[in-house]
Amino acid sequence: MNKIAIFTDSVADLSEELKEEHEIVSIPHYIRFENEIYLDGVNLSADEYYHQIREKKTVPKITSSRHEDFIRIFERYMEFGYDILYIGAGPEFSLAHQNAQMTKEQIDPARIFVVNSQSISSGIGILVLKAVKMRDAKVSIEEIHQKLTEMVPQVKTQFALRNVNLMIRDKKMTLFSGIFHKMLGIKPIIRIVDGKFELYKKSFGKMKRAINVLIDDLFDSMIYMDTEFIFVTHSLANREAIYVIDRIKKRFPKIEIVESNGNCMMASYCGPRSLGLTYITI
Repeated sequence: MNKIAIFTDSVADLSEELKEEHEIVSIPHYIRFENEIYLDGVNLSADEYYHQIREKKTVPKITSSRHEDFIRIFERYMEFGYDILYIGAGPEFSLAHQNAQMTKEQIDPARIFVVNSQSISSGIGILVLKAVKMRDAKVSIEEIHQKLTEMVPQVKTQFALRNVNLMIRDKKMTLFSGIFHKMLGIKPIIRIVDGKFELYKKSFGKMKRAINVLIDDLFDSMIYMDTEFIFVTHSLANREAIYVIDRIKKRFPKIEIVESNGNCMMASYCGPRSLGLTYITI
């Protein structure tokens, strides 16, 4: 059995420490501000992303890794005897899945396995860590691919948004709806269903109230939940993340909580000071 190389992309929002510890290879998306091109999570962080938006007064274009990027990187690992498992952003969010699938068909369909996460951010990251556990337990790549594909509909990812300014600018929300939300102090809670964002609930008032909605949903799901990992993902919301992690640890001290900082894709959808929870139901 060949060695397994696990690939994802910058949209998964995994920390450099996690990627290094578990030998996960991340392929970055491209961020284009007019004539300037950056690599998501490599030479542009979420903090720098927001700074550029304020400075340039424009929202950048985020594009996936190119077909030729996948060919170059996959072939390099395959030459060293690795089979490839790629877990990336859902096709509704990025062309990366399509490009990875094209690379699979072009190079060697028997040695490249592509998982459609139907998600972004920690919705991908939690599947990647599941893959790591199975790889390290010497599970075959075919079985890992099958099990991950079966897990995809069970992944629950929700975000509480502090404001909707970026969603309005990037035309992910109408101007009228955005003004309405801001006037009433609404904190939207969005979730990913069937590969798309949808408005799940609305919380009024302080951000803490919206975050408590996420936590209450999590606690209500505990009886049906895979308790190996919970992801707490945020975009410059360190204080809120500490609060959430503390509440979860007090209730369920044995669960591994993975804190991750959102990169530019999460920033573009959710905006600053947003926070999300991801877990798997069974």
